[in-house]
Parts: sequence; structure tokens; C-alpha cells
Amino acid sequence: MARPSKKDILQDFRTRSLLEATRRIIASEGFDAVTMERVAREAGITKGGIYLYFRNKDQMIITALEGIASEMLREIEMRIDPEAHVWERLCQMVRAQLESMERHKDILRTLLLVRWYLSDRRERKKWLRLLRYRQRHLGRIQAILDEGLKGKIFYPMDAAAAAFYINEMTISTAQRRLMGLSPSSLEQDTQGLIRFLGPLLRHEKHFRSSEV
Repeated sequence: MARPSKKDILQDFRTRSLLEATRRIIASEGFDAVTMERVAREAGITKGGIYLYFRNKDQMIITALEGIASEMLREIEMRIDPEAHVWERLCQMVRAQLESMERHKDILRTLLLVRWYLSDRRERKKWLRLLRYRQRHLGRIQAILDEGLKGKIFYPMDAAAAAFYINEMTISTAQRRLMGLSPSSLEQDTQGLIRFLGPLLRHEKHFRSSEV
């Protein structure tokens, strides 16, 4: 495998610097504060030089948010034990998602606003790239539910709809924490959500085994 050239290394470094600067600005001041000039200044790159890497601020914002979404999916995947019982994997999924959202809470306060843009036809096309990451996550939740249905671990349900609801409940739990409305610890909120999902199970013994 060929070693990357100095030009490639420099380009990668500058791209990452621009995206990190974009993320910092979004986290602290929101989307409207992002300008090509501001990002270039914070990344230590000339105003003209930034256009070698990104066409406009929209491309820069979307790419930065894609990086966050991809990182969060990786964090969640790493916490799932493929050998665990199907109910345990569903609990691991919920727990890992809440922990990842807690870890990225500064940027997430702004990132959650993207959900509103997805319902606006004029803005939807711009944000479709981010929607792919959401669909991937929903697909993984649905796969666990489908396996549980085949093994008669769960009561009959529409797995696709249930995956959507579970994801929405997890996001809402994190959002409640972000708004400062939860007096509980992250672990207490996680256990509360898992108990809420307990009625999906046919046998209570599986639910009891998930409590820690």
C-alpha cells in the first residue's frame, strides 16, 4: 500500500481542522454563526484557501454533521455484543445511544434542530445525507426486533414502526436531559426507558436479566 504524500497529509489535516472548527462554532453558537470567513480564521487557513476544500458553508456544515453522525453510529455499534440475547442487545442499543448522545450533548443541542428541517420540502434535499445515518440506525434496531419476533421473544408487532418509536423515545430521553428537565442520572434514565420497553417481552424473566 502506497504511503500518502505530503500533499495528501496536509490536505487531510486542513480538512479535519476546518470540520472541527465548524463543529465548535455550531456547538457554541448554532448554524447561523458558521461563515466561510469565521471557519477559516478559527482553523488557521486563509479565506481564499478554504474554497480548495469546500464549495460553500452548506457543504461544510453537512460534512461536519455527517462526521458526528458516523462517529455516534460507531460508538453505538462497539457497545453491541452480537452473541448476547436479543433482549440484551436491544437494551445495549438503547443504553449505547443514550451514552453517545450524552457524550456529544454540546453539538447535539443544535443537531436536534435538523429534525425540523427534514419536514420542510425546501430544506429536506439538503439534509438527506444525514437522514441516511438515521435510517441505518433504525435498520439495526429493526433487525434486533425481527430476530426477537422469529424467536417469539417479543409479542407480535410491526418491527419497522416499533424501531421508529424506540428511537424516538431514546432521543426524547436525551433531549429531556439536554433541556435540564431530568433530575435523574443517565443510568436512572436509561433504566427507566428500558423498563418502559419491558412490555414488548413475552417472558418477564428476560426483562429481569437485563436489570443491573
